Amino acid sequence: MSKTVFLILLASFLTMLILALVIYLVWRQRSSGSLPSKISDRDLLLRLSREPDGFLTPDRLSKSTQLTKGEARSRLMRLAMAGLLDQGYNRRLVSHYTLREPLDDREPPDLSVDPFLTVDDLLLLFKRYDFRPRDQDLIMATGLPLAMIRREMKYFASEGVVDILYLSAGYGKQSQRTYVLQEPYRSQPDAFRRRASRDDLELREILRNDNYIV
Repeated sequence: MSKTVFLILLASFLTMLILALVIYLVWRQRSSGSLPSKISDRDLLLRLSREPDGFLTPDRLSKSTQLTKGEARSRLMRLAMAGLLDQGYNRRLVSHYTLREPLDDREPPDLSVDPFLTVDDLLLLFKRYDFRPRDQDLIMATGLPLAMIRREMKYFASEGVVDILYLSAGYGKQSQRTYVLQEPYRSQPDAFRRRASRDDLELREILRNDNYIV
């Protein structure tokens, strides 16, 4: 085999290898978004609320769930960065997480069967939480993951329906988001319902493209 032929074959092999790797990474990214979580954000918050002292470590969480220790640490840290949890350390620098605000222990509302928050669902939830629901309220009421809730609220903010507030939580603390209606929907919430058909259709398409729903 000549050197030229060898180099051509080697280049072809490397190209195929890189292409296969890219295809795998794209497939993994797209499929991971639709896979069910080993423990939902709502169940994780409920688990925290039932701890005897109100504190939970990644190690304790991983031992009682299907999460690895790294996954448990990531999940708790993500909720802390979203302003739902406070984080403390002991002398060994082991992170301990606790709820920043108590959970709403009311029965979840009767929402639509759609796998996302419809306009009617949102109207019901805004009324339930005095027209200023927080991330934690929406997680507990719906069981949807925080990332999906924020994606929906980002859409409604871009449409001029919802405003996203970051209330002060104290120096150095990340605040969780609070959502309020913008005018004219703030003064006339039922005007929001007239957008339902278009918004629900667009949301379904957006969430499907982002792999939140199938």
